[in-house]
This record gives sequence, C-alpha cells and structure tokens, in this order.
Amino acid sequence: MTRTVAVIQARTGSNRLPGKILEALYEDVSLLAYQCRRLRDIPGVDELVIATTEAPDDDAVVELAKAEGIRVFRGSEENVLSRFLLVADATLASTLIRITSDSPFRDPDVIAKCVAEHRAHGAEYTRPADGHLPKGLRAEVVETAVLRQIDEDPATTVRDREHVTIHIREHLDRYRCHVVEFPEALRHPEIDLSVDTPDDLDVVRSVHAELLARGWPVDTLHICRLMEENAVLHSIITDLAS
Repeated sequence: MTRTVAVIQARTGSNRLPGKILEALYEDVSLLAYQCRRLRDIPGVDELVIATTEAPDDDAVVELAKAEGIRVFRGSEENVLSRFLLVADATLASTLIRITSDSPFRDPDVIAKCVAEHRAHGAEYTRPADGHLPKGLRAEVVETAVLRQIDEDPATTVRDREHVTIHIREHLDRYRCHVVEFPEALRHPEIDLSVDTPDDLDVVRSVHAELLARGWPVDTLHICRLMEENAVLHSIITDLAS
C-alpha cells in the first residue's frame, strides 16, 4: 500500500513573531486554522497532518489540530527530520509533502499538480521551478525512503535534520529530482507571502481582505492578479521582501 501524506510542520516558537501561526488572519480564524481548512482535501493526497514539537507552548497547536479534526504528531523541536519520519511511520506514508505553517495561502491545486507530476515522473523529490511561484506558496514532495536514507547517513548534519530537505536541494545529482513549471501568470518570485514579522502579518491580512472585497477566490492565480492590479500592495510586499 502506498500513501501520500501532507505534513504541516508547525510550532509556536519564532524569534521575531512568537506564536505567529496562532494569530488571526480574519475574525477568529488563525493562520494555521485557515491553512488546515484550505488543505484538508488536496486531490491525490490521502491525509493532511500536523507535525509539531513536544514543547509545552505547542500544546496550543495540538488543541487547534483537534478542533480542526486533523491528526497531530509531536516530536523533537530541533530535529524536524525525525518528526517527518515519525509521521511516516504512524501514517504508513510512502510519500510526504512538506508544508511550512508560516503562510496561510498554500494552494491545494498547486500542491496537487506537484504530487501528480512527482508520480508521473517517478521522482524522489519534486518542487516548483525556481521563480515560478510567489514565496510562501510553494511545497515540496519527497519519498519517505529518501528521508530515511538521509536520517541514517552518519554524514547528515544538525542543519540537515533541522531543514529536512536542504540536503537534497544541495545534492540534487544524488536523487531523481523533478521541477514543476507553472504558467507565466504565476511567475512572481518577487512576492513573499510568508509571515515572519508583524508587518508580514498585516500584509497577508490585507491580501485576504482585498481578495474577498473583490469577490475573488483565494488562490495563486488571483493573488498574482491582485499584485499586478494593486501597485501599492505590491510595492509594500516587495519592499518587505527586499
């Protein structure tokens, strides 16, 4: 049996904006809750889970996951790779999708396209092509067997374990890798919709409110279209990213 599981790696610890993933995007809906609701039914994905830490502060993440009806797994704060393998063991996942929790606008259609191409090309690691999507809207697909290989390698560093896929990205020649291309309209690498500071939080709130005010869906295409039409918002975002 093969299973594909999407993993949101989430913790409340943050140097510049502690607890950011529990901050409200709108009304009483937090960034993490919004992301969970968007990604719970991704085509081609068997399950969405959250991988958090054993730190007491992350009890709040566990409670959120329960409220959203999503399984949550707790592991090492520093060794994120071990958290992913914990998820793989518990869910019998042969393929994992790595999703960070600091951007609420991950697009299920983008992830589904990455998963479909990953399978079609028999890849071990798949990601969007460089420059083909705004930052904060990307996802990575990786075979569990590759992560086990990295975990068991004596040469694997603390940095490799913290960042999960960085070893693969720095040694692409060692793996069957595939990059997914997206239409020209989505190629806005100057836009960064990840949240790391209070200003970033204000930006994603503004983007969400503006999309709703226009009656547009919150997807990658309409986010990019909004950036093209709203010069002020585009300028604010690119200034923050620079």
